[in-house]
Amino acid sequence: MDELFRYVVQYLHVFSGILWIGGGLYTIFVQTPALLAAPPGARGPVMGQIIPRQVNYLLRLGEITVGLGILNIFASGKGRLLQEAFGSRWALAIIVGGVLAIVLLGIGHAILKPSATRLLELGPRAAGGDSAAGAEVGALIGRLKKVGYAQIGLGLLIVAAMVLARFS
Repeated sequence: MDELFRYVVQYLHVFSGILWIGGGLYTIFVQTPALLAAPPGARGPVMGQIIPRQVNYLLRLGEITVGLGILNIFASGKGRLLQEAFGSRWALAIIVGGVLAIVLLGIGHAILKPSATRLLELGPRAAGGDSAAGAEVGALIGRLKKVGYAQIGLGLLIVAAMVLARFS
């Protein structure tokens, strides 16, 4: 039964991580360019529906992934290896991956969510011709793109750490 629990926890951890990182990739490379290519009149209502769901989806997946990662340390029976961070490649990979995942989740809560919320608040004003709101919308979109690319970089490093931990 312990073995089955370990496999289920590990599978769910990896699966939620794939959905989390993949959701970010999809947002940056598919969804955002499509939204920005849409006519401004159509963009607002669609963004009002997609952005809250997308942000909530990514943040919940990040939280689930981190939580399952912590559970996975105990389920794997390797938690004792963390006593010496540089004692094994597994411990180092888990610590680096975990820290990066927490940083990624923190970026989502501290920058992504407030910026996306502000973007939705300003959208109608910008669409109505408010030039100050339009300038701020442009700056927010630029910030969100930068955050998105930073998240992709962190996500790729996290995946590398997961692979290293798996084969250590």
